[in-house]
Amino acid sequence: MSIDFTSDEERTVVEAEQVRAYFSEANDQNLAGAVVLSLIVYVVHEGIPLWTWQPALAVLYAVTLARTWLIWRYHRAPGSRSVRAWGRSQTVGGTVAGICWGAAATAMLAHVSTEMQLFVLTVMTVVAAASASEGYSYTPPSRGFILASLGPATAWLLTVGDRFHYILAAMLAIFIPLTLWQGLKRNQVFIEAQQLRFRNEALANELAMQRDAAEQAYLGRSRFLAAASHDLRQPMQALSIFHELLRDEARTDRGSDLLANAQQAADAMAMLLDSLLDVSKLDAKVVKPDCQAFPVHSLLSEMEHEFAPVAERKGVRLDVRSCSADIVSDPVLLGQVLRNLIENAIRYTPSGRVLVGCRRRNGHLAIEVLDTGIGIAADKQAAIFGEFYQVDNKARDREQGLGLGLAIVDRITRLLDHPLTLRSEAGRGSCFVVTVPLAGATDSPASIPPEAEPARVPDSLAGRRMVVIDDEEAIRTGMEKLLGKWGCDVIVGGSVAECLRLVDFGQMSIDGLVSDMGLPEPDTGIRAIAAFRELYGQNLPALLVTGDTSRAALQAAEAENLIMLHKPIKPARLRAALTKALEPNPPDDKH
Repeated sequence: MSIDFTSDEERTVVEAEQVRAYFSEANDQNLAGAVVLSLIVYVVHEGIPLWTWQPALAVLYAVTLARTWLIWRYHRAPGSRSVRAWGRSQTVGGTVAGICWGAAATAMLAHVSTEMQLFVLTVMTVVAAASASEGYSYTPPSRGFILASLGPATAWLLTVGDRFHYILAAMLAIFIPLTLWQGLKRNQVFIEAQQLRFRNEALANELAMQRDAAEQAYLGRSRFLAAASHDLRQPMQALSIFHELLRDEARTDRGSDLLANAQQAADAMAMLLDSLLDVSKLDAKVVKPDCQAFPVHSLLSEMEHEFAPVAERKGVRLDVRSCSADIVSDPVLLGQVLRNLIENAIRYTPSGRVLVGCRRRNGHLAIEVLDTGIGIAADKQAAIFGEFYQVDNKARDREQGLGLGLAIVDRITRLLDHPLTLRSEAGRGSCFVVTVPLAGATDSPASIPPEAEPARVPDSLAGRRMVVIDDEEAIRTGMEKLLGKWGCDVIVGGSVAECLRLVDFGQMSIDGLVSDMGLPEPDTGIRAIAAFRELYGQNLPALLVTGDTSRAALQAAEAENLIMLHKPIKPARLRAALTKALEPNPPDDKH
Protein backbone atom coordinates (compact mmCIF):
# COMPACT_ATOMS: atom_id res chain seq x y z
CA MET A 1 0.00 0.00 0.00
CA SER A 2 1.44 3.39 -1.00
CA ILE A 3 0.80 6.67 0.81
CA ASP A 4 -0.02 9.88 -1.07
CA PHE A 5 1.67 12.56 1.01
CA THR A 6 0.06 15.43 -0.95
CA SER A 7 -3.49 14.16 -0.84
CA ASP A 8 -6.52 16.25 0.14
CA GLU A 9 -7.07 13.86 3.02
CA GLU A 10 -3.66 14.71 4.47
CA ARG A 11 -4.24 18.45 4.10
CA THR A 12 -7.57 18.09 5.89
CA VAL A 13 -6.00 16.14 8.74
CA VAL A 14 -3.17 18.65 9.11
CA GLU A 15 -5.60 21.58 9.06
CA ALA A 16 -7.66 19.91 11.78
CA GLU A 17 -4.52 19.52 13.87
CA GLN A 18 -3.65 23.22 13.32
CA VAL A 19 -7.07 24.30 14.57
CA ARG A 20 -6.92 21.88 17.51
CA ALA A 21 -3.51 23.22 18.57
CA TYR A 22 -4.72 26.83 18.22
CA PHE A 23 -7.84 26.22 20.32
CA SER A 24 -5.74 24.55 23.03
CA GLU A 25 -4.12 27.93 23.85
CA ALA A 26 -6.43 30.52 22.26
CA ASN A 27 -8.40 31.32 25.39
CA ASP A 28 -5.33 32.55 27.30
CA GLN A 29 -4.37 35.12 24.72
CA ASN A 30 -8.05 36.00 24.12
CA LEU A 31 -8.55 36.97 27.78
CA ALA A 32 -5.10 38.55 28.01
CA GLY A 33 -5.91 40.88 25.11
CA ALA A 34 -8.93 42.36 26.88
CA VAL A 35 -7.02 42.69 30.17
CA VAL A 36 -4.01 44.43 28.59
CA LEU A 37 -6.12 46.96 26.68
CA SER A 38 -8.01 47.71 29.90
CA LEU A 39 -4.69 48.40 31.66
CA ILE A 40 -3.59 50.77 28.86
CA VAL A 41 -6.86 52.67 29.20
CA TYR A 42 -6.40 52.82 32.95
CA VAL A 43 -2.94 54.36 32.54
CA VAL A 44 -3.79 57.01 29.87
CA HIS A 45 -7.52 57.70 30.27
CA GLU A 46 -7.19 60.88 32.35
CA GLY A 47 -7.79 63.96 30.24
CA ILE A 48 -8.92 62.18 27.08
CA PRO A 49 -12.50 61.84 25.76
CA LEU A 50 -14.48 58.70 26.63
CA TRP A 51 -15.41 58.12 22.99
CA THR A 52 -11.75 57.38 22.18
CA TRP A 53 -11.69 54.13 24.14
CA GLN A 54 -15.07 53.30 25.73
CA PRO A 55 -16.95 51.94 22.65
CA ALA A 56 -13.95 49.99 21.44
CA LEU A 57 -13.34 48.45 24.88
CA ALA A 58 -17.01 47.50 25.21
CA VAL A 59 -16.97 45.77 21.80
CA LEU A 60 -13.71 44.03 22.74
CA TYR A 61 -15.32 42.64 25.92
CA ALA A 62 -18.23 41.32 23.88
CA VAL A 63 -15.89 39.75 21.31
CA THR A 64 -13.81 38.22 24.13
CA LEU A 65 -16.90 36.61 25.67
CA ALA A 66 -18.05 35.34 22.27
CA ARG A 67 -14.63 33.80 21.53
CA THR A 68 -14.50 32.27 25.00
CA TRP A 69 -17.90 30.64 24.43
CA LEU A 70 -16.79 29.32 21.01
CA ILE A 71 -13.61 27.88 22.51
CA TRP A 72 -15.66 26.16 25.23
CA ARG A 73 -18.00 24.77 22.57
CA TYR A 74 -15.10 23.49 20.54
CA HIS A 75 -13.62 21.59 23.48
CA ARG A 76 -17.04 20.10 24.32
CA ALA A 77 -18.10 19.19 20.78
CA PRO A 78 -15.43 19.71 18.12
CA GLY A 79 -17.47 17.73 15.62
CA SER A 80 -20.47 20.05 15.79
CA ARG A 81 -18.91 22.25 13.10
CA SER A 82 -16.44 21.74 10.32
CA VAL A 83 -12.78 22.45 10.95
CA ARG A 84 -12.83 25.41 8.60
CA ALA A 85 -15.93 26.86 10.32
CA TRP A 86 -14.16 26.72 13.68
CA GLY A 87 -11.10 28.35 12.15
CA ARG A 88 -13.15 31.11 10.49
CA SER A 89 -14.90 31.92 13.76
CA GLN A 90 -11.57 32.61 15.46
CA THR A 91 -10.24 34.52 12.45
CA VAL A 92 -13.26 36.83 12.56
CA GLY A 93 -12.95 37.15 16.34
CA GLY A 94 -9.22 37.92 16.16
CA THR A 95 -9.71 40.50 13.42
CA VAL A 96 -12.54 42.25 15.29
CA ALA A 97 -10.41 42.29 18.45
CA GLY A 98 -7.61 43.86 16.41
CA ILE A 99 -9.97 46.52 15.08
CA CYS A 100 -10.97 47.36 18.65
CA TRP A 101 -7.32 47.66 19.64
CA GLY A 102 -6.46 49.72 16.58
CA ALA A 103 -9.42 52.07 16.95
CA ALA A 104 -8.93 52.71 20.67
CA ALA A 105 -5.17 53.04 20.51
CA THR A 106 -5.16 55.33 17.47
CA ALA A 107 -7.84 57.58 18.95
CA MET A 108 -5.99 57.79 22.26
CA LEU A 109 -2.62 58.54 20.62
CA ALA A 110 -3.94 61.90 19.40
CA HIS A 111 -4.82 63.01 22.96
CA VAL A 112 -1.76 61.88 24.95
CA SER A 113 1.81 63.06 25.32
CA THR A 114 4.70 61.69 23.31
CA GLU A 115 5.85 59.68 26.34
CA MET A 116 2.43 58.00 26.59
CA GLN A 117 2.39 57.45 22.81
CA LEU A 118 5.63 55.47 23.13
CA PHE A 119 4.11 53.52 26.04
CA VAL A 120 0.99 52.64 24.01
CA LEU A 121 2.94 51.72 20.87
CA THR A 122 5.40 49.58 22.86
CA VAL A 123 2.61 47.61 24.52
CA MET A 124 0.84 47.20 21.15
CA THR A 125 3.93 45.77 19.45
CA VAL A 126 4.56 43.39 22.37
CA VAL A 127 0.95 42.16 22.19
CA ALA A 128 1.24 41.78 18.40
CA ALA A 129 4.48 39.78 18.75
CA ALA A 130 2.88 37.58 21.44
CA SER A 131 -0.12 36.99 19.18
CA ALA A 132 2.14 35.89 16.31
CA SER A 133 4.16 33.67 18.65
CA GLU A 134 1.23 32.00 20.39
CA GLY A 135 -0.89 31.64 17.26
CA TYR A 136 1.74 30.09 14.98
CA SER A 137 -0.14 26.80 14.65
CA TYR A 138 -3.04 28.54 12.86
CA THR A 139 -2.06 32.01 11.61
CA PRO A 140 -5.24 33.68 10.20
CA PRO A 141 -6.53 34.96 13.62
CA SER A 142 -3.16 36.43 14.67
CA ARG A 143 -2.57 37.83 11.20
CA GLY A 144 -5.96 39.59 11.28
CA PHE A 145 -5.26 40.93 14.78
CA ILE A 146 -1.80 42.30 13.89
CA LEU A 147 -2.90 44.08 10.71
CA ALA A 148 -6.11 45.48 12.26
CA SER A 149 -4.37 46.72 15.44
CA LEU A 150 -1.13 48.17 14.09
CA GLY A 151 -2.27 49.30 10.65
CA PRO A 152 -4.39 52.30 11.84
CA ALA A 153 -1.69 53.42 14.31
CA THR A 154 0.94 53.33 11.55
CA ALA A 155 -1.27 55.41 9.27
CA TRP A 156 -1.91 57.96 12.06
CA LEU A 157 1.82 58.37 12.72
CA LEU A 158 2.33 59.35 9.10
CA THR A 159 -0.25 62.14 9.44
CA VAL A 160 1.47 63.88 12.35
CA GLY A 161 4.06 65.44 10.08
CA ASP A 162 7.26 65.46 12.13
CA ARG A 163 10.39 63.35 11.71
CA PHE A 164 10.01 61.53 15.03
CA HIS A 165 6.60 60.17 14.13
CA TYR A 166 7.78 59.29 10.60
CA ILE A 167 10.51 57.16 12.14
CA LEU A 168 7.98 55.48 14.43
CA ALA A 169 5.75 54.80 11.41
CA ALA A 170 8.73 53.37 9.50
CA MET A 171 9.62 51.11 12.43
CA LEU A 172 6.04 49.80 12.62
CA ALA A 173 6.03 49.35 8.83
CA ILE A 174 9.11 47.11 9.20
CA PHE A 175 7.84 45.39 12.36
CA ILE A 176 4.46 44.33 10.90
CA PRO A 177 5.70 42.24 7.90
CA LEU A 178 8.66 40.90 9.90
CA THR A 179 6.32 39.67 12.64
CA LEU A 180 3.96 38.15 10.07
CA TRP A 181 6.90 36.48 8.32
CA GLN A 182 8.26 35.02 11.57
CA GLY A 183 4.81 33.67 12.40
CA LEU A 184 4.54 32.17 8.91
CA LYS A 185 7.92 30.45 9.25
CA ARG A 186 6.93 28.89 12.56
CA ASN A 187 3.63 27.89 11.03
CA GLN A 188 5.40 26.13 8.17
CA VAL A 189 7.61 24.26 10.64
CA PHE A 190 4.51 23.22 12.59
CA ILE A 191 2.77 22.01 9.40
CA GLU A 192 5.84 20.05 8.29
CA ALA A 193 6.10 18.48 11.75
CA GLN A 194 2.45 17.43 11.60
CA GLN A 195 2.87 16.08 8.07
CA LEU A 196 5.89 14.09 9.20
CA ARG A 197 3.99 12.86 12.25
CA PHE A 198 0.99 11.69 10.25
CA ARG A 199 3.19 10.13 7.59
CA ASN A 200 5.09 8.27 10.30
CA GLU A 201 1.80 7.15 11.81
CA ALA A 202 0.62 6.04 8.37
CA LEU A 203 3.86 4.16 7.84
CA ALA A 204 3.59 2.66 11.31
CA ASN A 205 0.02 1.58 10.55
CA GLU A 206 1.13 0.12 7.24
CA LEU A 207 3.97 -1.69 9.00
CA ALA A 208 1.53 -2.98 11.61
CA MET A 209 -0.79 -4.17 8.83
CA GLN A 210 2.09 -5.92 7.09
CA ARG A 211 3.22 -7.40 10.40
CA ASP A 212 -0.33 -8.61 11.09
CA ALA A 213 -0.50 -10.02 7.56
CA ALA A 214 2.82 -11.79 8.13
CA GLU A 215 1.59 -13.13 11.48
CA GLN A 216 -1.62 -14.30 9.83
CA ALA A 217 0.42 -15.96 7.11
CA TYR A 218 2.59 -17.61 9.78
CA LEU A 219 -0.48 -18.74 11.72
CA GLY A 220 -2.05 -19.90 8.48
CA ARG A 221 1.05 -21.90 7.69
CA SER A 222 1.02 -23.34 11.20
CA ARG A 223 -2.66 -24.22 10.86
CA PHE A 224 -1.97 -25.76 7.48
CA LEU A 225 0.93 -27.80 8.85
CA ALA A 226 -1.17 -28.87 11.82
CA ALA A 227 -4.09 -29.84 9.59
CA ALA A 228 -1.86 -31.55 7.04
CA SER A 229 0.04 -33.30 9.81
CA HIS A 230 -3.21 -34.50 11.39
CA ASP A 231 -4.61 -35.74 8.08
CA LEU A 232 -1.36 -37.54 7.27
CA ARG A 233 -0.99 -39.06 10.71
CA GLN A 234 -4.38 -40.75 10.59
CA PRO A 235 -3.64 -43.10 7.66
CA MET A 236 -0.02 -43.40 8.82
CA GLN A 237 -1.25 -44.74 12.15
CA ALA A 238 -3.37 -47.36 10.40
CA LEU A 239 -0.46 -48.18 8.08
CA SER A 240 1.89 -48.64 11.01
CA ILE A 241 -0.53 -50.98 12.75
CA PHE A 242 -1.11 -53.09 9.64
CA HIS A 243 2.64 -53.30 8.99
CA GLU A 244 3.02 -54.80 12.44
CA LEU A 245 0.20 -57.23 11.77
CA LEU A 246 1.70 -58.18 8.38
CA ARG A 247 5.08 -58.94 9.91
CA ASP A 248 4.03 -62.48 10.79
CA GLU A 249 2.30 -62.97 7.43
CA ALA A 250 5.29 -62.17 5.20
CA ARG A 251 6.67 -65.69 5.03
CA THR A 252 8.32 -65.52 1.59
CA ASP A 253 11.54 -63.67 0.78
CA ARG A 254 9.68 -61.47 -1.71
CA GLY A 255 7.01 -60.71 0.87
CA SER A 256 9.67 -59.83 3.44
CA ASP A 257 11.41 -57.48 0.99
CA LEU A 258 8.16 -55.75 0.05
CA LEU A 259 7.22 -55.34 3.68
CA ALA A 260 10.67 -53.94 4.51
CA ASN A 261 10.43 -51.41 1.68
CA ALA A 262 6.96 -50.38 2.78
CA GLN A 263 8.15 -50.07 6.37
CA GLN A 264 11.12 -47.95 5.24
CA ALA A 265 8.79 -45.55 3.42
CA ALA A 266 6.48 -45.39 6.42
CA ASP A 267 9.45 -44.73 8.74
CA ALA A 268 10.59 -41.85 6.51
CA MET A 269 7.12 -40.31 6.69
CA ALA A 270 7.03 -40.84 10.44
CA MET A 271 10.42 -39.13 10.79
CA LEU A 272 9.10 -36.04 8.98
CA LEU A 273 5.97 -35.95 11.11
CA ASP A 274 7.94 -36.40 14.32
CA SER A 275 10.21 -33.50 13.37
CA LEU A 276 7.16 -31.34 12.66
CA LEU A 277 5.81 -32.37 16.04
CA ASP A 278 9.06 -31.35 17.76
CA VAL A 279 8.87 -27.91 16.13
CA SER A 280 5.20 -27.57 17.05
CA LYS A 281 5.85 -28.49 20.69
CA LEU A 282 8.65 -25.96 20.97
CA ASP A 283 6.62 -23.22 19.28
CA ALA A 284 3.66 -24.01 21.55
CA LYS A 285 5.95 -23.62 24.59
CA VAL A 286 4.71 -26.85 26.15
CA VAL A 287 8.21 -28.32 26.46
CA LYS A 288 9.47 -27.57 29.96
CA PRO A 289 13.17 -28.12 30.66
CA ASP A 290 14.13 -30.35 33.59
CA CYS A 291 17.59 -28.98 34.30
CA GLN A 292 19.84 -30.90 36.65
CA ALA A 293 23.52 -31.42 37.33
CA PHE A 294 25.06 -34.41 35.55
CA PRO A 295 28.47 -35.48 34.19
CA VAL A 296 28.87 -34.48 30.57
CA HIS A 297 31.01 -37.54 29.81
CA SER A 298 27.97 -39.82 30.12
CA LEU A 299 26.17 -37.78 27.44
CA LEU A 300 29.24 -37.72 25.21
CA SER A 301 29.71 -41.48 25.62
CA GLU A 302 26.12 -41.99 24.58
CA MET A 303 26.68 -39.85 21.46
CA GLU A 304 29.84 -41.78 20.57
CA HIS A 305 28.13 -45.15 21.01
CA GLU A 306 25.17 -44.03 18.89
CA PHE A 307 26.99 -42.33 16.00
CA ALA A 308 30.24 -44.29 15.69
CA PRO A 309 28.61 -46.94 13.45
CA VAL A 310 26.95 -44.22 11.35
CA ALA A 311 30.24 -42.41 10.83
CA GLU A 312 32.05 -45.66 10.05
CA ARG A 313 29.53 -46.56 7.33
CA LYS A 314 30.01 -43.08 5.85
CA GLY A 315 33.79 -43.39 5.93
CA VAL A 316 34.12 -40.47 8.33
CA ARG A 317 36.24 -40.52 11.47
CA LEU A 318 34.25 -39.60 14.60
CA ASP A 319 36.39 -38.42 17.49
CA VAL A 320 34.53 -37.74 20.76
CA ARG A 321 36.85 -36.35 23.42
CA SER A 322 36.03 -37.27 27.01
CA CYS A 323 35.44 -34.54 29.58
CA SER A 324 35.25 -34.76 33.37
CA ALA A 325 33.12 -31.65 33.89
CA ASP A 326 29.68 -31.65 35.49
CA ILE A 327 27.12 -29.39 33.83
CA VAL A 328 23.61 -28.12 34.56
CA SER A 329 21.11 -28.71 31.78
CA ASP A 330 18.22 -30.88 30.66
CA PRO A 331 20.03 -34.05 29.57
CA VAL A 332 17.26 -35.14 27.22
CA LEU A 333 16.94 -31.79 25.43
CA LEU A 334 20.70 -31.22 25.33
CA GLY A 335 21.07 -34.74 23.98
CA GLN A 336 18.62 -33.90 21.19
CA VAL A 337 20.70 -30.81 20.35
CA LEU A 338 23.94 -32.80 20.15
CA ARG A 339 22.30 -35.57 18.15
CA ASN A 340 21.11 -33.14 15.53
CA LEU A 341 24.47 -31.36 15.37
CA ILE A 342 26.50 -34.58 15.13
CA GLU A 343 24.09 -36.11 12.61
CA ASN A 344 24.37 -32.99 10.44
CA ALA A 345 28.17 -32.95 10.76
CA ILE A 346 28.43 -36.56 9.57
CA ARG A 347 25.87 -36.01 6.79
CA TYR A 348 27.65 -32.99 5.33
CA THR A 349 31.19 -34.36 5.67
CA PRO A 350 31.91 -36.47 2.56
CA SER A 351 35.26 -37.51 3.98
CA GLY A 352 37.48 -36.46 6.83
CA ARG A 353 36.72 -36.01 10.49
CA VAL A 354 34.03 -34.97 12.97
CA LEU A 355 35.31 -33.88 16.38
CA VAL A 356 33.21 -33.43 19.52
CA GLY A 357 35.04 -31.75 22.39
CA CYS A 358 34.66 -29.37 25.33
CA ARG A 359 36.37 -26.22 26.61
CA ARG A 360 35.93 -24.53 30.02
CA ARG A 361 35.14 -20.82 29.78
CA ASN A 362 34.43 -18.61 32.81
CA GLY A 363 32.09 -20.93 34.68
CA HIS A 364 30.65 -22.44 31.49
CA LEU A 365 31.45 -25.38 29.28
CA ALA A 366 31.57 -24.89 25.51
CA ILE A 367 30.59 -28.13 23.78
CA GLU A 368 31.94 -27.99 20.24
CA VAL A 369 30.99 -30.08 17.21
CA LEU A 370 33.57 -29.56 14.45
CA ASP A 371 33.68 -31.12 11.01
CA THR A 372 35.83 -30.94 7.87
CA GLY A 373 32.79 -31.00 5.61
CA ILE A 374 31.36 -28.74 2.93
CA GLY A 375 31.00 -25.73 5.25
CA ILE A 376 28.45 -22.94 5.07
CA ALA A 377 28.86 -19.65 3.23
CA ALA A 378 28.59 -16.51 5.37
CA ASP A 379 25.42 -15.32 3.59
CA LYS A 380 23.66 -18.60 4.38
CA GLN A 381 24.59 -19.04 8.02
CA ALA A 382 21.49 -17.28 9.38
CA ALA A 383 19.15 -19.09 6.98
CA ILE A 384 20.17 -22.59 8.02
CA PHE A 385 18.25 -22.25 11.30
CA GLY A 386 14.97 -21.80 9.42
CA GLU A 387 12.53 -24.63 8.75
CA PHE A 388 13.17 -26.83 5.69
CA TYR A 389 16.32 -24.98 4.66
CA GLN A 390 19.23 -27.15 3.58
CA VAL A 391 22.58 -26.28 2.08
CA ASP A 392 23.07 -27.70 -1.42
CA ASN A 393 19.94 -29.83 -1.41
CA LYS A 394 17.66 -28.13 -3.89
CA ALA A 395 16.39 -31.51 -5.06
CA ARG A 396 15.07 -32.22 -1.53
CA ASP A 397 16.87 -35.57 -1.27
CA ARG A 398 15.54 -37.19 1.91
CA GLU A 399 18.88 -38.94 2.38
CA GLN A 400 20.26 -35.50 3.28
CA GLY A 401 17.65 -34.93 5.96
CA LEU A 402 14.53 -32.81 6.17
CA GLY A 403 15.89 -29.37 6.97
CA LEU A 404 14.33 -29.27 10.44
CA GLY A 405 17.25 -30.37 12.61
CA LEU A 406 18.89 -26.98 13.06
CA ALA A 407 15.51 -25.28 13.46
CA ILE A 408 14.90 -27.62 16.41
CA VAL A 409 18.43 -27.00 17.74
CA ASP A 410 17.88 -23.24 17.63
CA ARG A 411 14.58 -23.48 19.49
CA ILE A 412 15.90 -25.86 22.16
CA THR A 413 19.04 -23.81 22.89
CA ARG A 414 16.88 -20.70 23.25
CA LEU A 415 14.56 -22.60 25.57
CA LEU A 416 17.50 -23.79 27.69
CA ASP A 417 19.24 -20.40 27.50
CA HIS A 418 22.34 -22.13 26.13
CA PRO A 419 24.02 -19.75 23.64
CA LEU A 420 24.58 -21.33 20.23
CA THR A 421 27.32 -20.01 17.95
CA LEU A 422 28.55 -21.00 14.51
CA ARG A 423 31.90 -20.63 12.77
CA SER A 424 32.07 -21.87 9.23
CA GLU A 425 33.65 -21.30 5.85
CA ALA A 426 32.45 -22.77 2.58
CA GLY A 427 34.60 -25.77 1.63
CA ARG A 428 36.48 -25.84 4.94
CA GLY A 429 34.01 -27.23 7.46
CA SER A 430 31.91 -25.92 10.33
CA CYS A 431 32.03 -25.59 14.11
CA PHE A 432 28.85 -25.38 16.20
CA VAL A 433 29.32 -24.42 19.85
CA VAL A 434 26.73 -24.86 22.59
CA THR A 435 27.65 -23.12 25.84
CA VAL A 436 26.19 -24.63 29.04
CA PRO A 437 26.74 -23.68 32.70
CA LEU A 438 29.11 -25.76 34.79
CA ALA A 439 27.70 -27.36 37.92
CA GLY A 440 28.58 -25.66 41.20
CA ALA A 441 29.84 -27.25 44.38
CA THR A 442 26.30 -27.52 45.77
CA ASP A 443 24.91 -29.28 42.67
CA SER A 444 24.63 -33.05 42.98
CA PRO A 445 25.45 -34.76 39.67
CA ALA A 446 23.04 -37.42 38.46
CA SER A 447 23.35 -40.00 35.75
CA ILE A 448 21.47 -39.63 32.49
CA PRO A 449 18.60 -42.00 31.91
CA PRO A 450 19.20 -43.89 28.67
CA GLU A 451 16.92 -43.04 25.76
CA ALA A 452 16.38 -46.61 24.76
CA GLU A 453 13.10 -48.13 23.67
CA PRO A 454 11.37 -49.57 26.75
CA ALA A 455 11.60 -53.31 26.93
CA ARG A 456 8.54 -55.30 26.13
CA VAL A 457 6.74 -57.16 28.85
CA PRO A 458 5.22 -60.08 26.96
CA ASP A 459 2.39 -60.93 29.31
CA SER A 460 1.68 -57.50 30.84
CA LEU A 461 -1.28 -56.84 28.49
CA ALA A 462 -2.62 -60.36 28.28
CA GLY A 463 -6.18 -60.61 29.59
CA ARG A 464 -6.64 -56.84 29.87
CA ARG A 465 -9.93 -55.38 28.68
CA MET A 466 -9.24 -52.17 26.76
CA VAL A 467 -11.61 -49.61 25.25
CA VAL A 468 -10.48 -47.88 22.05
CA ILE A 469 -12.30 -44.78 20.80
CA ASP A 470 -11.39 -43.48 17.33
CA ASP A 471 -13.47 -41.98 14.54
CA GLU A 472 -11.31 -43.61 11.83
CA GLU A 473 -12.63 -47.05 10.94
CA ALA A 474 -9.25 -48.26 9.65
CA ILE A 475 -7.56 -47.32 12.91
CA ARG A 476 -10.33 -48.99 14.97
CA THR A 477 -9.93 -52.18 12.94
CA GLY A 478 -6.15 -52.11 13.21
CA MET A 479 -6.16 -51.34 16.95
CA GLU A 480 -8.64 -54.13 17.61
CA LYS A 481 -6.43 -56.65 15.81
CA LEU A 482 -3.14 -55.30 17.25
CA LEU A 483 -4.32 -55.27 20.88
CA GLY A 484 -5.97 -58.62 20.31
CA LYS A 485 -2.61 -59.95 19.10
CA TRP A 486 -1.15 -58.80 22.41
CA GLY A 487 -3.79 -60.77 24.29
CA CYS A 488 -6.19 -57.96 25.10
CA ASP A 489 -9.98 -58.12 25.09
CA VAL A 490 -10.77 -55.06 22.94
CA ILE A 491 -13.90 -52.92 22.79
CA VAL A 492 -13.84 -50.38 19.93
CA GLY A 493 -16.19 -47.56 19.01
CA GLY A 494 -16.30 -44.37 16.96
CA SER A 495 -17.74 -42.11 19.64
CA VAL A 496 -17.97 -41.72 23.39
CA ALA A 497 -21.67 -42.53 23.43
CA GLU A 498 -21.15 -45.74 21.47
CA CYS A 499 -18.40 -46.97 23.77
CA LEU A 500 -20.39 -46.10 26.88
CA ARG A 501 -23.23 -48.23 25.55
CA LEU A 502 -20.83 -51.10 24.80
CA VAL A 503 -19.59 -51.11 28.41
CA ASP A 504 -23.17 -50.80 29.67
CA PHE A 505 -22.40 -47.42 31.26
CA GLY A 506 -19.89 -48.78 33.71
CA GLN A 507 -21.47 -52.17 34.44
CA MET A 508 -18.79 -54.00 32.42
CA SER A 509 -15.33 -53.86 33.98
CA ILE A 510 -12.44 -52.46 31.94
CA ASP A 511 -8.71 -52.05 32.56
CA GLY A 512 -7.86 -49.04 30.44
CA LEU A 513 -8.85 -46.60 27.70
CA VAL A 514 -7.18 -45.37 24.51
CA SER A 515 -8.97 -42.41 22.96
CA ASP A 516 -8.31 -40.31 19.89
CA MET A 517 -8.19 -36.56 20.57
CA GLY A 518 -10.34 -35.60 17.59
CA LEU A 519 -13.78 -37.16 17.88
CA PRO A 520 -17.15 -36.21 16.37
CA GLU A 521 -18.40 -32.90 17.80
CA PRO A 522 -18.90 -32.02 20.57
CA ASP A 523 -16.73 -34.83 21.95
CA THR A 524 -12.97 -34.75 22.35
CA GLY A 525 -10.55 -37.30 23.68
CA ILE A 526 -10.22 -35.25 26.86
CA ARG A 527 -13.98 -35.37 27.40
CA ALA A 528 -14.01 -39.09 26.62
CA ILE A 529 -11.41 -39.82 29.31
CA ALA A 530 -13.29 -37.60 31.79
CA ALA A 531 -16.58 -39.43 31.05
CA PHE A 532 -15.04 -42.89 31.61
CA ARG A 533 -13.22 -41.79 34.76
CA GLU A 534 -16.51 -40.58 36.20
CA LEU A 535 -17.72 -44.18 35.91
CA TYR A 536 -14.51 -46.08 36.70
CA GLY A 537 -12.64 -43.72 39.00
CA GLN A 538 -9.96 -41.12 38.45
CA ASN A 539 -7.22 -43.79 38.48
CA LEU A 540 -8.48 -45.43 35.29
CA PRO A 541 -5.38 -45.79 33.05
CA ALA A 542 -5.90 -43.78 29.85
CA LEU A 543 -3.90 -42.72 26.83
CA LEU A 544 -4.74 -39.82 24.55
CA VAL A 545 -3.62 -40.24 20.95
CA THR A 546 -3.80 -37.60 18.26
CA GLY A 547 -2.58 -36.49 14.88
CA ASP A 548 -3.08 -32.86 15.87
CA THR A 549 0.17 -31.01 16.57
CA SER A 550 -1.42 -27.60 17.12
CA ARG A 551 -0.56 -25.48 20.16
CA ALA A 552 -4.14 -25.70 21.40
CA ALA A 553 -4.11 -29.52 21.43
CA LEU A 554 -0.74 -29.71 23.15
CA GLN A 555 -1.69 -27.22 25.84
CA ALA A 556 -5.13 -28.78 26.40
CA ALA A 557 -3.61 -32.18 27.12
CA GLU A 558 -0.95 -30.66 29.36
CA ALA A 559 -3.59 -28.72 31.31
CA GLU A 560 -5.39 -31.98 32.11
CA ASN A 561 -2.11 -33.79 32.92
CA LEU A 562 -2.88 -36.50 30.36
CA ILE A 563 -0.43 -38.81 28.62
CA MET A 564 -0.61 -37.90 24.91
CA LEU A 565 0.98 -39.86 22.08
CA HIS A 566 1.19 -38.46 18.58
CA LYS A 567 0.28 -40.50 15.54
CA PRO A 568 1.77 -42.41 13.87
CA ILE A 569 2.68 -44.41 16.97
CA LYS A 570 5.04 -47.34 16.54
CA PRO A 571 3.44 -50.48 17.94
CA ALA A 572 6.38 -51.06 20.30
CA ARG A 573 6.00 -47.54 21.71
CA LEU A 574 2.24 -47.95 22.05
CA ARG A 575 2.72 -51.24 23.91
CA ALA A 576 5.33 -49.71 26.21
CA ALA A 577 3.04 -46.74 26.94
CA LEU A 578 0.08 -49.04 27.70
CA THR A 579 2.22 -51.19 29.93
CA LYS A 580 3.49 -48.15 31.83
CA ALA A 581 -0.03 -46.72 32.19
CA LEU A 582 -1.47 -50.01 33.45
CA GLU A 583 1.22 -51.17 35.85
CA PRO A 584 1.30 -48.27 38.39
CA ASN A 585 -2.48 -48.06 38.55
CA PRO A 586 -4.03 -51.47 39.12
CA PRO A 587 -7.77 -51.72 38.71
CA ASP A 588 -9.71 -50.26 41.62
CA ASP A 589 -12.76 -51.78 43.28
CA LYS A 590 -15.07 -50.64 40.55
CA HIS A 591 -13.24 -52.58 37.81
